[in-house]
Amino acid sequence: MLQIGQGTYSSVYKARDLETNTIVALKKVRFTNMDPESVCFMSREIIVLRRLDHPNVMKLEGMIASRVSGSLYLIFEYMEHDLAGLAAIPDIKFSEAQVPSNYTQTYLLIMHNRVLKKR
Repeated sequence: MLQIGQGTYSSVYKARDLETNTIVALKKVRFTNMDPESVCFMSREIIVLRRLDHPNVMKLEGMIASRVSGSLYLIFEYMEHDLAGLAAIPDIKFSEAQVPSNYTQTYLLIMHNRVLKKR
């Protein structure tokens, strides 16, 4: 596993699924020292991710719980870059065909955040 991201309560790793031999992204969520509000937010996020099925939204492939480390691993399809990372690279220009897709992805992210805040 290679760590590719870090957040307050989680780390993201690039890993290989040994059953399918595909590259996946593992988001390791640490529940130790997490306040109840954050646990509720995370559970709502997981519920939304499990329900979403859209080509512009990362697919939650599965979950693994570890009692030993007190962590939950969310398994996602792996993408080399996210939209924010691509937009930050000055040499990358989006084609006319890509722009509507990027707007759709941004819109879905906004709606995702609104749904989570209302619950």
